[in-house]
Amino acid sequence: MNRTRWIAAASIAAGVALLAVLVVFTPWRLLAERVATVPWPGWVGATLGMSATYALRAGRLRAEWLWKLRPLGLGYRECLQVTLLHNAAINILPMRSGEASYSFLLHRRWGVGLGDATASLLWLRLLLPALVRRIHVHARWSRARAHASARTRRAWHLVAKVAAAFRAARGGVAAWGFAIANWMLKLGIVGVLLASLANLPPGAGFCGALGGELAGVLPLQAPAGVGTYEAGVALGTQAHVRETPAPGPGAPIAAANTDNHRLIFGAALAVHALMLVVALATALAFSLIVRPPRAPESKS
Repeated sequence: MNRTRWIAAASIAAGVALLAVLVVFTPWRLLAERVATVPWPGWVGATLGMSATYALRAGRLRAEWLWKLRPLGLGYRECLQVTLLHNAAINILPMRSGEASYSFLLHRRWGVGLGDATASLLWLRLLLPALVRRIHVHARWSRARAHASARTRRAWHLVAKVAAAFRAARGGVAAWGFAIANWMLKLGIVGVLLASLANLPPGAGFCGALGGELAGVLPLQAPAGVGTYEAGVALGTQAHVRETPAPGPGAPIAAANTDNHRLIFGAALAVHALMLVVALATALAFSLIVRPPRAPESKS
């Protein structure tokens, strides 16, 4: 077994272990009571809202690559499928390796160069193109061509291509609008669910949702982000919540606080499970229904 397989196996084992801890740690009876307080239209609305976030991501993708899609005769449908497949791969594969599917799909289906596709992925995750505009790599690339080894020249060539792609337009105002709308909708849905399930103030639920999303950018993760997402939610809620001791004996207060902390992890696990089911179900359904044509591969 090579190193990559060992890392993948270790991450899967860590995910299973973390899931087992969460299952044991979660107060299921209390969580079931909280789940029952959310009416079924609320769950349906949350599911539809999460599905709508993929539609917004596809809109952002189309806005970014419209110049490439039009000559190929491709449109929003193909953008939606790439979005769904990319998101499903992130949830299935360990160590965030599913992120690579984004560049692969854009390269194979739309003929996008790997440098452009990588820049698009970084822009999608970081949304910090202004920082890349400050990176001056072309002079170093020129020096590398003259003085460095072949491997170094290839590395600087790739860096220069990514930086140049970053400096290119990435969809303009339309792409930013879709991106902001997507994040606001997703954080709002998850925040409301967390607040309802964990009996938290709305602000704490929103902070928990933000904490879970920020935990998703960590490079070392189990499949589907099991464990890290729940920990991010817990840290986010605790950054907002300020506990105020109620009158009475100390032991009941401590027990109540312990139940509250456990309930937060349980609520995060329940929301995380819903997100995973929606992601995989939408990707599978769309892939069975729609099979968009594949564009010629790019040689760049």
